Amino acid sequence: MITKTKEVKSKVKKTKENILDAAAALFSKHGYNGTALRDIANALDMKAGSLYYHFDSKEQLVLEILTLGLENIIDTVIRRVEELPENSSSKEVLVAAAKGHLGALLEKGDYTSTSIRNYGQMPPDVQEEGRIIRDRYESMWRKWLVKAQQKGDIMDSVDLKILRLSILGGLNRTLAWYKPDGDLSIDQIAEIQVGFVWGGIATEQAR
Repeated sequence: MITKTKEVKSKVKKTKENILDAAAALFSKHGYNGTALRDIANALDMKAGSLYYHFDSKEQLVLEILTLGLENIIDTVIRRVEELPENSSSKEVLVAAAKGHLGALLEKGDYTSTSIRNYGQMPPDVQEEGRIIRDRYESMWRKWLVKAQQKGDIMDSVDLKILRLSILGGLNRTLAWYKPDGDLSIDQIAEIQVGFVWGGIATEQAR
């Protein structure tokens, strides 16, 4: 009986994962408004009503995708930064964070691109849930930038909010043009993007 129960739970879990994967791919390609539950069901050769066994609504489905995408970015960025030596420079911290962000964004593309590209289309309640996670993520960048400025590595005249939004906006925009078979790796692209910004904000001691 225990084995049978485990098998059922495993099958339910796998089906739920398949639904999330299919939904993320469709949301990423066609947008939240352009994707109906029947489209997701058709992609899985399921009846639309069967989706309600796993998710109460389209809103709940996209919220879980949004959450998974954003949490994946946070976890990846934290891991890349924590791998650095303790005496790493401010620029090295930002480059590591950018590498983690791009890695999560481009390697788990459907989930993260749904979180970024479709955010404005999502229902207000879903946006609010996502905003809480996004604020937690942006506060990490805020902390690193404030620390760098306090160390004297970023010029006092630099507006850190605009800087943070510019860096993250540039990284997110990579979704529009990145090609997996291109000449540059994800890490190289992150280094170049941070390098462009760093040249205009860094003090002499940090260059």
